[in-house]
Amino acid sequence: MEVHHHPHISKHTKPWKEYLLEGLMIFVAVSLGYGAENIREHYVETKKALISAKNLYVDVTNDSIGYATTNIRRSKQDSCFKIIYAFYSNNTLDKEIPAIYAAHGFIALRILYQLNTLALDEIKNSGSLRFLESDELKAAIQRYASLGMGLKLREQREFGYIDRMIDPISTKNFEYNFHKDANNNFYIEKNKIVVTIPIPANLKIMKKDQLDWENYIAVLGMLQIIRESTDKLYIEPAQQQCHELLTLLRNYLIKHDAL
Repeated sequence: MEVHHHPHISKHTKPWKEYLLEGLMIFVAVSLGYGAENIREHYVETKKALISAKNLYVDVTNDSIGYATTNIRRSKQDSCFKIIYAFYSNNTLDKEIPAIYAAHGFIALRILYQLNTLALDEIKNSGSLRFLESDELKAAIQRYASLGMGLKLREQREFGYIDRMIDPISTKNFEYNFHKDANNNFYIEKNKIVVTIPIPANLKIMKKDQLDWENYIAVLGMLQIIRESTDKLYIEPAQQQCHELLTLLRNYLIKHDAL
């Protein structure tokens, strides 16, 4: 007859210190793993933020060029208005039809640079902004983005005025072909407009008897006031902030050996 022996089960219990040590080891292992993951994630996100900063540097560099070009062209518009106003003041409008065509056509152009927001939006919306290791740079980026929104609103103000007040005069009183060609084919020398394309012999202001010159000058003058306000309150601050941001980005990228 077989005798079945039951396995001996030890009733020995571990000391409480051993349990505490095992628990502590598990806690340390989990904490180290969590910390390592956080360090890895921070490293990856910091690298992404650096790439975003490089992309933003390219866009802001282009913005700087865009503002400079815009200022030159808007300054030419200012000169065109002054010349037309001088014609009006000297009562010589009838003798300066080609120059009026060229000046009016250029004044009617919509010239207002809008910053490229692709990299700017990406660095803000992706969360990369918080991984930039410079509070000064972060603040400069946010200020520049705010000024960009202001320029957008100002564009609506200026262009809306041209739509309502300038374009109807252009279509009613200026012959399309020469009006279209003249605004890009002239230069200003000694406060005089020099048209560089052939001038039609019969060029004239259409429906001249219906054109109120006093009202015309007032309309152009109001546009000039709007543009001067845009220059002072929107373009100049945006350009200054652009240059400040460009310097901060350059220094940041050089510091991180990423330029």
